[in-house]
Amino acid sequence: MKIDKASQKGYWEANKNQRPYDHPIVRFFAKQRIGYLKRYLDFRKIGSAFDVGCGDGFSTYYMGQEIKKVEGGDISEHMLDNNPVDRKKLRVIDAEKLDLPDDSYDLVYTWEVLHHLPHPEKAVAEMARVAKRHVVIYEPNRANVLQILWGLSQPQERGTLRSSKKYLTGLCRQAGLTVVRADYCGRILPNMTPRFAFRFLKHLPFKAGRFTGISIAVIAEKPSVQS
Repeated sequence: MKIDKASQKGYWEANKNQRPYDHPIVRFFAKQRIGYLKRYLDFRKIGSAFDVGCGDGFSTYYMGQEIKKVEGGDISEHMLDNNPVDRKKLRVIDAEKLDLPDDSYDLVYTWEVLHHLPHPEKAVAEMARVAKRHVVIYEPNRANVLQILWGLSQPQERGTLRSSKKYLTGLCRQAGLTVVRADYCGRILPNMTPRFAFRFLKHLPFKAGRFTGISIAVIAEKPSVQS
């Protein structure tokens, strides 16, 4: 599947998420994801984190409420300018070649970025290099009918069609990481779920089935963490 990095960058220089970081549906979406992570990661031992492809702040802002030092980067200046986090904590980056030292953050994570990249295996390898302890990936679930339709109808989302649990866990193992958890999850599309549906969907369990979850969550760690 061919994905052009230049066209992806051009799209995100001209567009941003439809809802802001503090929209109630977006806030619930982010906090629900973080709640899932806290079930499997001890956030008391995570003093620093880097948000790869942080965009306009869905994950950066809310992770910053849980972790003392959260920084982020994105390929798009436009997205960074719309991120609510202090601009000094943000930088322009190429996810496939992170300009960051080895083992520089306890946690390196990304939310819905890999399907925009031509070489996601390079990005995961870079995340593994930069992380001291943990790597977290959230990606669309290609088995969900809404995500299939979105991937087919939107050129910039076409990478969704390769996003399976086997594919994502394979990227982690290829990067030398140990996969701790891999789950189908979430029922809410933060930019698209209407309020009337949200009132019902927010009560459903975060973990979901293969065809009902909109996302796949992968939690991985460096082998040294286990020793």
